[in-house]
Amino acid sequence: MFETYLLPVRTALTVFPLIALIVMLPVAVVTYRRRGRAGGWTTLVFYCFLFYLLAALMQTIVPLPANPGEYCAEQTYASTPQLRPFYFVDVLETRAGVSGTWLNPALWSTALNVALLAPLGFFLRYLAGTRFMAAAALGFGTSLFFELTQLTGVWFIYPCAYRLFSVDDLILNTVGAVLGWLVAGPLIRMLPDLDPERDRRRYATRVTASRRLLALLTDMVAFGVLLVLVLGLVKLFGIDVSRGWVVVVLAVGYFWVVPVLTDTTVGKRAMLLRVARTDGHRAGPLGWLVRNGVLFSPLWLAWLGLSVDDWDFFSAPQQLLIPICSLASLFVVGVWAPLAVFFGDEPAPYERLSRTQNVAVVPAGENPETVPASA
Repeated sequence: MFETYLLPVRTALTVFPLIALIVMLPVAVVTYRRRGRAGGWTTLVFYCFLFYLLAALMQTIVPLPANPGEYCAEQTYASTPQLRPFYFVDVLETRAGVSGTWLNPALWSTALNVALLAPLGFFLRYLAGTRFMAAAALGFGTSLFFELTQLTGVWFIYPCAYRLFSVDDLILNTVGAVLGWLVAGPLIRMLPDLDPERDRRRYATRVTASRRLLALLTDMVAFGVLLVLVLGLVKLFGIDVSRGWVVVVLAVGYFWVVPVLTDTTVGKRAMLLRVARTDGHRAGPLGWLVRNGVLFSPLWLAWLGLSVDDWDFFSAPQQLLIPICSLASLFVVGVWAPLAVFFGDEPAPYERLSRTQNVAVVPAGENPETVPASA
């Protein structure tokens, strides 16, 4: 019996790394804006909560019957919902009478239904500070979602309901969530405080290497989404324009025009960063051109290389500049910059050339501790 409950957990362990990778960037953005940092105990607790939700969901849908057509033609027990409240009490008494002991599969199943959403109540109180009635309502809503998922065959993906919708499961799951919320009361007094104000006062002004890297990743993702959207619209409306020129115009606008006007990029704004000269003045058009021109040189040099139709170094020796400059840019951006930023706590090469630096943006009304910002 326990193998049936362990299989969903193993499935969750397999799927969780992909889920964590997908949500990593938006979670980091939200965490930086709320707490001034992306790591720490709060992030660990959140990912534990995320894994728990995934494992709980897997418990409701895994394992799937192997042969849908044959299974749905033969089984009938799950086709009609069980709507009699507290029917599980009769089942427990009957199974105890047959087996001669209360320690039987029916009791374990009932206990596991209570335990399924107990961690939800705990996380709601500890992670989100949810009040009692709200936690109970969320527990009931989560249980209802699970039961409807079973009733509809994973929302009509499977051809029939292969698990029973039971009102008793709603009751037991909700009781479990409430018990988890109650238990969290004394437990959270022994756990670290998740107050975001403390972290924000301590970390808001720090420009760490991870913060800068996440800002860069956010910019790359945002620009990729913008590029796909614009190219899709060009294709949809049949606009006669070269895709290469679309890429160039969008790149110049995103990484030069907008930063010159706003002193930041979408990714940096998400991480509460802006760029200024080392003397405190605005970076200006030339500063941004040098900074982002060098930073993204591997990409635009690769684009130049791919645009060359006929490579002939003998008749066109100037073509040698592209691979030579590409190697140099890969060294500067891929080796020198990470070593300087992550290990040397020094300005990156493109920051030295442009005489610019990242500066933390502290929202008005906040008074973080005075911590010198990293270049």
